[in-house]
Amino acid sequence: MGTLALLLWTALATNAEKTVGSRPYELEWAGRTEDAYPPLVAFEDLQGWSVASEDESSGLHFARFERSREQQIWGDYVGKLTYRRRGTRSALEIRPPQPIPIARPFDAVTLWVYGNNWGWAPDPRTPQVTIRVLLEDASGDELAVYLCRVDWKEWNLLHRRLSPGEIERVREGARFKAIAVSGGTNLKDRVLYFDNLAFFTAVTTDRAAEAL
Repeated sequence: MGTLALLLWTALATNAEKTVGSRPYELEWAGRTEDAYPPLVAFEDLQGWSVASEDESSGLHFARFERSREQQIWGDYVGKLTYRRRGTRSALEIRPPQPIPIARPFDAVTLWVYGNNWGWAPDPRTPQVTIRVLLEDASGDELAVYLCRVDWKEWNLLHRRLSPGEIERVREGARFKAIAVSGGTNLKDRVLYFDNLAFFTAVTTDRAAEAL
């Protein structure tokens, strides 16, 4: 990298670090500074994280994952995914340095995502992407937990209770492997933001009633 390019990249990175967005006003008005569930991943430190694609060697795909303050919700930083692709298929995996053990029993998962399109006003230049959480069960087999298709342009809490079969697979323990993002065939850069990935045991209506 030339000296001019290096200086330009450093200036851009510094400016991005200084750009601090505002938290959702609903949270500010309510005085909420902590999430409902302790996160397994808070995206405050992304050292060693990486993005893998199905065809990195083709040159048709670009993706970068970094911490950012451009959007705010919990803590100081969120994870920022920038991606583009020329082609008809796209699959990315946002990976921690190594799979992260999920220490406590769980049957539900939540993830905060700041989206990039509106479902009621589709933009073909920003194809809707699908988000899954990839886990590794106690046998070492992969389990892909579907969360949603992105069709909003603000912070949204993705909440999924596992199916009975999925709950059985993680009963003996599991590890978080990656966040999978598929369907991003946009030609120009698009961005998604992530915060607070949490695994926990959901309180069902029956259990809540028993506690009364």
